[in-house]
Amino acid sequence: MLRILVVLLLLISGNSFAQEVTLTGRTVDQNGKPLSFIEVIARESMGVVYTDSLGEYSLSFSRPDTVIVEFRSGDSDDNIKKTVILKNGPNRLADVKFAVQNQVGVTIVERNNDPFILPVLPTVDRQLLPTTTFEKFLVYTTVASSNNELTSNYNVRGGSFEENLVYVNGFLIYRPFLTRSGQQEGMSFINSSLVKNVSFSGGGFDSQYGDKLSSVLDIEYKNPSDTLKGSIVASLLGVEGHLEQVMGKRRRFSYLLGARYRSNGYLLNSLPQKGSYNPVFWDAQFITNYRIKENLDWAVIGHFSSNNYRFAPQTQRTDFGTANQAYSFVIYFDGQEQTRFQTMMGGTSLKWKPTKKTKLDLYATVFNTDEREYFDIQGQYFINELESDPSKEEFGDSVGTLGIGTFLNHARNRLNATIFNIYHNGEHEIQKGYLKGDSSIIAKNVLKWGVNFQLDDFYDKLSEWRLVDSAGYSVPQNTPNEVKLFETIKGQLSLQSQRYTSFVQLNSQWSKNKTNFPVEVKKKYRGEDGKRREEIFRDTFDNSAARWALSVGSRAGYTSANNEFYITPRASVSYSPRTHMVRDTSIIRRGVNFRFATGMYYQPPFYREFRTFNGNLNLNVKSQKSAHFVLGSDVYFNMWNREVPFKFTAEAYYKYLWDVNPYEIENVRTRYYANNDAVAYAYGLDFNIYGQFVEGIESFFKIGFLSTKEDVTNDYYDEYYNAAGEKIVFGYSDDQTVVDSARIYPGYIPRPTDQMLNFGALIQDRMPKYESFSVQVGIQFGTPLPYGPPDFNRYKDTLRMRTYFRVDIGMSYDFLYKAQQEKRETFWTRNFQDAILSFEVFNLLGVNNVLSKQWIQDVEGKYYSIPNYLTQRRFNLKLILRF
Repeated sequence: MLRILVVLLLLISGNSFAQEVTLTGRTVDQNGKPLSFIEVIARESMGVVYTDSLGEYSLSFSRPDTVIVEFRSGDSDDNIKKTVILKNGPNRLADVKFAVQNQVGVTIVERNNDPFILPVLPTVDRQLLPTTTFEKFLVYTTVASSNNELTSNYNVRGGSFEENLVYVNGFLIYRPFLTRSGQQEGMSFINSSLVKNVSFSGGGFDSQYGDKLSSVLDIEYKNPSDTLKGSIVASLLGVEGHLEQVMGKRRRFSYLLGARYRSNGYLLNSLPQKGSYNPVFWDAQFITNYRIKENLDWAVIGHFSSNNYRFAPQTQRTDFGTANQAYSFVIYFDGQEQTRFQTMMGGTSLKWKPTKKTKLDLYATVFNTDEREYFDIQGQYFINELESDPSKEEFGDSVGTLGIGTFLNHARNRLNATIFNIYHNGEHEIQKGYLKGDSSIIAKNVLKWGVNFQLDDFYDKLSEWRLVDSAGYSVPQNTPNEVKLFETIKGQLSLQSQRYTSFVQLNSQWSKNKTNFPVEVKKKYRGEDGKRREEIFRDTFDNSAARWALSVGSRAGYTSANNEFYITPRASVSYSPRTHMVRDTSIIRRGVNFRFATGMYYQPPFYREFRTFNGNLNLNVKSQKSAHFVLGSDVYFNMWNREVPFKFTAEAYYKYLWDVNPYEIENVRTRYYANNDAVAYAYGLDFNIYGQFVEGIESFFKIGFLSTKEDVTNDYYDEYYNAAGEKIVFGYSDDQTVVDSARIYPGYIPRPTDQMLNFGALIQDRMPKYESFSVQVGIQFGTPLPYGPPDFNRYKDTLRMRTYFRVDIGMSYDFLYKAQQEKRETFWTRNFQDAILSFEVFNLLGVNNVLSKQWIQDVEGKYYSIPNYLTQRRFNLKLILRF
């Protein structure tokens, strides 16, 4: 009995002192912030655990062992597996990072395996970027380009901004029509505080998207948080804020509310044109969602924007020319400009899912814009020649006046437009699973369709003229007894039009079913001794075959204004081969995709395409038409042992255009010739790579090559020669006696957006050991754009501006970063998610970028091309609070 008692005591004491084996850790997003509700599974542990609000989890095991722990996110298709060697007692695993960003309580997924959606851009904190508009993020990260930091306009592969589609939560977005300069624009519709996902396509998009020639930007706003969340951003340029919440006992109602106020006077004062700038821009928008039933959602969107631009110019001095021929251009102004744009948009949508395979959506929107453009500005100018010899005491001073003159610009323009839309989109899953009679093929077929009715109502009153007086007489001067204006635009226009459009599209994808398919991957790495080594990994996979995807569809439309009907078929095919790579110690499928897209893209004329230079309407204008051919590939790859793969994208494209409506660009105003009298083409290459070049933060690099030309049919001009056989340049040549002439047919000339090379980069970094401090750098470079003299002869627009180069930088300090990492609870961490102070420098290098040219004529008839420079270096301080 004594021996049995001793044995029992020993067993009890042994069990008492045995250490419990536990594994703890944390899941975080790409910025190191905790992710909650991540599923954590280990076969050797009992049950499934989920991470808490701090991203923490804890697993218990019966004994030390080598285990595989799997982390699953319900919002991501990529699960993460970790091999862990457990020891007795507590074990701690390093932070597990997902390719998502947890921002204001919302988890955003960076990758999506659906081959039929637009490419989704990875999530970054856009409020930290040193930009003044949301669209600049596109310029840094996509094929979009822009050579004007004052505007939200962007060009895509040779097209104008008006060739781009913009959607927000399925609602089509419109902009003001009379805007002629970036200073007047105010803020774009898109509020970065509300954005969740950004999808973008630079061409070859499917039939479900509308009738434009160039690109699609599809914005998805956030899903509001269960608790009240919000943000405030204040800077020297303005203030903005937002609120979001899910309300009600059943959590059926949610809202997003954003408001912004901006005054760009501080920024505009860096322009060469000095004066009293008083721009006041503000807007407010909301989107609500109410879940009527589990399969029925009702949403409402509203937006109001007021852009008031008031400017009284005083002086402008611009130095131009070369080192040997230096000139200065000085203007003294009288008068002022008062421009106002007020826009309103309201929309509602009803989304019904009667079955698991069918979705039916109904949208209705109304957009109204009331625009007023008033100005009377007189300028008296002097063109002076500067001393260019550094050895002389007068170096840089005026040594002679080459020309003087006066111009007077007048406008009283009013436009009111209302655009009403009602449209239905639907989709039905025809088949999903094994093909009938063939269990080796897995297929999915989805049919999409849509119909749309649009009503346009425009009323436009135009009264605009320019007077140019050079050395005491009006230019042009045809008769000595009358004063003739340089340009006159008069009109009282009214346009009502109905548009009917529809689309049908079939999306199909299929792959072979393979069970226990063996995979072997070799991974090369450098050992601790510095020598290169190779390791072989083997595993088996189910359903890991190559995948094909095919989309075939067509759009049809009718426009009543010009009585035009059109059909535009489109198709795309993509192929994802069976390739794998090693991440950590596991084999995963590598994201590789090849795609080809083609189709017809017609752009029916809107109001501005109908309006001629002299203020009339030409309703005979037809749609501009193009055929797209896009070949591209995406490759995800590992580098530098990052847990989130890098992505490299390459695309080659060719676009042929006919019935082109040529246009001139004046700052941001596009003026059409209102004739379908040109053919054009655009071709090029685009390369884009992004990933965590600095661990935990995404950076982007892109480079694009483009050539776009157009040929105006039946255009020509005459050249004249003197007795010496020299071509006569009237006003410049010594011998201007014509003895011979030749007729020239110019053929293809550069389009206004022809830019051979475009480079962009968005670089983010976090200081080692001082992670609270981060830096964001935006870089833009673009080769010269074409321009020409101030007439409407397209063949003359073959001169080139200066190269565009700009660097913006932001330096941010996160006051809560360290406390959140150390899990210290303070007043600020309890009440705020982020508290960030950012110091920004716009145009860090102080480059004199040129926006456009101003042409001035002297008494001898000579023209001088005066550059209009963009903004100089400016500093900005920004405070970001999120709660």
